[in-house]
Parts: sequence; C-alpha cells; structure tokens
Amino acid sequence: MYLESLDLKFIQPCTTDSNRIRIKGSFSRTIEDLFPYLNTYLKTGIYNKKAGTLTFNNGPKIIIMYKEEVAVSKLLNETDAFETLDYIKNIINECADKKDEIIPNEEMRRLPSPIDVYEFLPKINCGKCGVATCLAFSAKLINGSFKPNRCIHLGEKDNEENKEEVEKIVLMLGYDL
Repeated sequence: MYLESLDLKFIQPCTTDSNRIRIKGSFSRTIEDLFPYLNTYLKTGIYNKKAGTLTFNNGPKIIIMYKEEVAVSKLLNETDAFETLDYIKNIINECADKKDEIIPNEEMRRLPSPIDVYEFLPKINCGKCGVATCLAFSAKLINGSFKPNRCIHLGEKDNEENKEEVEKIVLMLGYDL
C-alpha cells in the first residue's frame, strides 16, 4: 500500500461558506512523486508543478494536495471530513497501484469554463432549469450540480450537436450524464 494513513490535523469553519467546514490532513509519506500520475488519473485535476500542488473538486468540495498534506474546503461536517479523507487516500493508493499503466503528465491543464459551455446553450434565459440564466446553468454544469438534460431546450430538435458538445464537456470533467 502506497499510503498507509491520512490523518486529520485540524478542522475549522470554512472561509467561503459559513455553513461548512474545512480541514487539513497529513499523509503518512510524501506523495510528490505521484503528482504527474495523479494529474493523468484525475481528469479534472490541475497540477501546478512549480507550486507543488494538485487541485481537484469532488462535488462542491475543493481538494488541494501538497506533497505532505491535503486541504479540503466546503465539507458538510466531521463525518463528511473523515469520509473525504478516506476517498482521497483511496484515490492515491489506486493511482499508485495503476502507476505502470498511467502515462505521467506534468502539464497544467485548462479546464472548461462556464463560458465554454455557454457557447453551446440556447441563450434564452428561460429559467426552466431552476436558475435565471443560461450562464448560471453552465456554471452549475461545470461544478457538477446540474446535468445537461436539465436544460429542456438543449434536448430539442436542431440542438443535437450542441447537446453532444455539452455532454462531451460534462464527461471530460468526470461527471455522469
């Protein structure tokens, strides 16, 4: 097993959402050598070699891995914190186990933005999806809160190509349709 433990170091209120918490955890060993592999393994991860960080989201949670510790924000409670630490430990161990099958990537990828998704939306701001604008809908798609089928107009005739492009982006981000 690559990583024996991931121990909770502290819990504090989240600075971005007062109803949530943030934590830091420490790895039982440095994971620096695994970053290029994790960058490939985690399709939505952003590896910054210069800063020595790998950042990714798990739903609304923001996870920043450093070589010896991890910081997670927007957690619901302590139970969520411990479950998330287990999730991170499992990802690291799974990636290490599959290391021989993974092509390491040291490049910092650019993830799609809400504007990239917005380009393929109807742009009629009907609100039927539950938010006021198509741009707000695209932001919800990017963070995994919404699925493409929530936009009823995207499923209409003559929008097949746009729907396909939006679905490609959603899948590339690692979300289900």
